[in-house]
Amino acid sequence: MMRFAPALGLVALLSTASCTVRGDSGNIDVSIIGDRFALPDPDRSALTLPDKILAGAVSQGLVALDASGRVEPALAESWIVTADGLSTIFRIRAAEWHDGAPITGDDVAKSLNRTIAVNSRNPVKPLLTAVDTFVGMTGRVVEVRLRTPRPNLLQLLAQPELAVRRNGAGVGVFRIAAMSPRRVRLVPLVNDEDLAPPVFDPVVLRADRAALAIARFTAGESVLVMGGTFADWPLLREAGARPGRVRFDPVQGLFGLALVGKSSFLASNDVRAALAMAIDRSALAAAFRLPGWTTTDAVLPAQLDSALPVARPDWSGSTIAQRRADASARIANWRQGVGSVAPLRLALPAGPGMRLLFARIAADWRRIGVRAVAVPIGSRDADLRLIDAVAPNTSANWFLTTLSCAAGLVCDARGDADLEASRAADTLVQRSARIADADAALAARASFIALGVPMRWSLVDPRLSGWQENVLGAHPLSAL
Repeated sequence: MMRFAPALGLVALLSTASCTVRGDSGNIDVSIIGDRFALPDPDRSALTLPDKILAGAVSQGLVALDASGRVEPALAESWIVTADGLSTIFRIRAAEWHDGAPITGDDVAKSLNRTIAVNSRNPVKPLLTAVDTFVGMTGRVVEVRLRTPRPNLLQLLAQPELAVRRNGAGVGVFRIAAMSPRRVRLVPLVNDEDLAPPVFDPVVLRADRAALAIARFTAGESVLVMGGTFADWPLLREAGARPGRVRFDPVQGLFGLALVGKSSFLASNDVRAALAMAIDRSALAAAFRLPGWTTTDAVLPAQLDSALPVARPDWSGSTIAQRRADASARIANWRQGVGSVAPLRLALPAGPGMRLLFARIAADWRRIGVRAVAVPIGSRDADLRLIDAVAPNTSANWFLTTLSCAAGLVCDARGDADLEASRAADTLVQRSARIADADAALAARASFIALGVPMRWSLVDPRLSGWQENVLGAHPLSAL
């Protein structure tokens, strides 16, 4: 029986390293910082990082991201975009489900239409509003019909949440040979009709606490650690990894505090702006001992597909002393006739890096007369919640959608109206103009306190020559 085999280029990348980096068990051992593997249905609940990496290995979408973060063929061997940009037609490669049935265009359309269905909770769904429908055509052809053009559509279709599945399972480069909540062994999914099957090695994935993942790598028990963030950075910094092992992805995304509380205190635009301007971002970088870290007070990391330069708050050009004086005055003015204000509940993930972050922010807010207490990231009564997320594509749409009213933030209707208008715009020029309007509205309402770009660190054995830093933080196991 024939099974779907990965592209030869991917095989070559991993086979080059496999004879030198596999452990005594014959596996390539990889630690992912996280709690456990579960592989939930992405249309019903969000995937954790361990689940995303696992899903990317055992299932595929129409396209995938290679080691440099570029789009490459996956289930689709080729595609064409119509001149008006409103249709992309994919030709599916000859591939089979695990029971031997051929994967057809109808199968692909059915799977992806579930993702955009009314009852879907897929986290990528809000970014696919331009998709009208997925249509299975003759045999191995599927068409994506759009309401308006979307230049960054392929990057979204490469996300593990959009893997093509049937009865909950997909077909990928690997299959699961053994699985427990904290350990998964993957073996290559080979083409039984090939005389020379793929020669790259099995992979063992472990979901580890950061300290254990670092210890395993340092002891030579693994060759790769993925999923490092600010939360665990102090552990790695103190571990003193050998030169060349610590690698950083130049990702774009959101790292900052979303205002989610409904108190009258946070309902004031002056108060929200005061909290944002009081934070000394350069001192944060110094506290983390990350002199190269890019701090910011803006939502968008660059102009991207907006018609105008990045919108910044009106206090952006002031010194920290000027900002703190202004912030103190705004807080004092609000308190007149109100009296004391309860401490703000700041929801953060666990980890020494988050304790350091809280200490710095709490100290800055004390300077302007505001107290803060730390609460777990999942607390329902939080006033502010940390967002630390990497953008799945290079469009402003993800940033604005993540911080919209639908996301549960303090918001106003005008900004969301601009966002919706950008999605419905007939041309890319009109869309860019409305994105600029939505960005300006978001900066004005101060419902998100931007701190900097996300940090994503990995520990990489130098023999894994296929591992590359990239802006999307994509590291397929088949391309190590």
